Amino acid sequence: MPIIPPPRKVSETEHMLRLLYSVDALGTLTAAQLWTFAAEQELMDYVTMRLCLHKLLGAGELETGEGTLTDQLLLTDRGREAIQLFGGRLPTDVRERIRLAVPEYRQRVQRNRQVQAVYEMARPGDYRLNLSVREGDLPTIRLHMETRSRALASKAIHRFAQHAAEATTYLYALAQQGLRGNDPNAACTVGEGSVTEHSRAEYTAAVSLTGRRANFNVALLLPTRQAAEDFVCAFRSPEAAEKAANRLADIIGGVRAKPGP
Repeated sequence: MPIIPPPRKVSETEHMLRLLYSVDALGTLTAAQLWTFAAEQELMDYVTMRLCLHKLLGAGELETGEGTLTDQLLLTDRGREAIQLFGGRLPTDVRERIRLAVPEYRQRVQRNRQVQAVYEMARPGDYRLNLSVREGDLPTIRLHMETRSRALASKAIHRFAQHAAEATTYLYALAQQGLRGNDPNAACTVGEGSVTEHSRAEYTAAVSLTGRRANFNVALLLPTRQAAEDFVCAFRSPEAAEKAANRLADIIGGVRAKPGP
């Protein structure tokens, strides 16, 4: 009769790394969605997941979004740094289990979102697309995209549903950076039509971004007028607007961001 070894004892540090690695791989998702994934992959029990999640939020390695993403978990720069520094402690079989399960689970999550990608115009050298994500009565993001690249336009049409969560996460991360880093003494005039009020907790900020491969008119739903105005002001420099446009083109085209230093 073979001797079956006892289950390996998993440390709290590894449990937290499992959560960080899962959020990094899956993109923005709710705590309930993260728990379903953890349970399906037998990563940990519910009590352990809630305790570790609480500690990760307290340490600033995960954070929650604002407005329509108030229940969404977002990986922070500190969380990415923790993965880079300590990710090697995560056993290879656990990393592979998570990696292999992500595509199918992400598709299930995205099916619950209303994601749309349609052509407005498609002719050689002039491709215009309307891309949107709606999680409630109002669109969370709307991207009007113009590009001369047929290949990029094709990828946007066929793969936007796959990359919509990453695009949403990126734009909300920029909005939150604007809130944290905004200088109240910096002069910034928000043009007419740049911010649209829907209710006391719903404002759409509109910005134009010109990049190397594509140009975007971006509309992002935010919880306050101040947050919307800060988002608009964050792109008052052409350099900031170009950087954001280039990153959006990379996300839609399936180009992974290079790891930080």
